[in-house]
Amino acid sequence: MNLSPDSASPPSGAHPQRPQFVYVKIPVVKDAADPFHWREDEIDQVLSDKGIGSVIGWGSSLGTVLQDWSREIAFTRIDINVTDLTMARALLQTTLPALEAPSGTEIHYTIEQQNLEDILTPSGWLLAQPVFGSRHGLGIKLR
Repeated sequence: MNLSPDSASPPSGAHPQRPQFVYVKIPVVKDAADPFHWREDEIDQVLSDKGIGSVIGWGSSLGTVLQDWSREIAFTRIDINVTDLTMARALLQTTLPALEAPSGTEIHYTIEQQNLEDILTPSGWLLAQPVFGSRHGLGIKLR
């Protein structure tokens, strides 16, 4: 079996970290469309510059069903692989507001098999919040 140089074992003493999946949910604000998805490129650049990750995909998430059974786009979702979760979270917490991400933006990740999220509020980030099926009724005010 031939191994490419990329698949070779790391040098002695090196401890590469296994990539960890993180995703960001950015609420879609009416009349503030992002047709060129520039945030994904900016986030990818910031993570790549630090050597800690990259954007692996993005897409739109639909909101709740309306009375006419239609659904509007509610979020842009950005899928990311990172090798340093602590540094990536800190970088995203700085970068997202600079990219005009609105209140309600979420960073989703897992620590010790627990699903957590950081939530951007008008007064700053709520950190390491447990993820439930819904935040309705939990007393978290996002706007």
